[in-house]
Amino acid sequence: MKRYWLVLVVFLSLALLVGCSEDSKKEAAKLEQEMMGGSQASDSVLASPKDTFGQASKPLDAAAVPVEERDYDIPSQPAGSGYTVQVASCESKEFARHLIKTYTDRGYEPYMTQVEVGGQTYYRIRIGNFSSKGEADRLKAELIDRYSISAWIDYNQ
Repeated sequence: MKRYWLVLVVFLSLALLVGCSEDSKKEAAKLEQEMMGGSQASDSVLASPKDTFGQASKPLDAAAVPVEERDYDIPSQPAGSGYTVQVASCESKEFARHLIKTYTDRGYEPYMTQVEVGGQTYYRIRIGNFSSKGEADRLKAELIDRYSISAWIDYNQ
């Protein structure tokens, strides 16, 4: 019985490898390069700047973030109330700035808020100020699908 499953798994794996089109293989190679710290996917692959893939994740060590990224201007929270998608919360302001730049380069309009919990300051990276939860849900799904991140929706008052 174990041999049967092994043969089945090997056969399905081969079928998937052979069945991939050239376009799928090229896209997979671009994604792999991006994840391994390679070049950024070109804008010609996808239509709008919001749809382009960003750079691979950088190290979490704030000291590893280049100085030019540390000096990046931090956008403020949009005026008014509404739903927003939070993509990260971190203790390092330098790393928060890096995330702001990363999501800006990906075509989004992120902003940062800060909150103190138990004497520790946390920097929250958020995107959007939507009037409906449905709009925020769509952005959350897009971010999770594209970047495999944990994101959640909050309401700004």
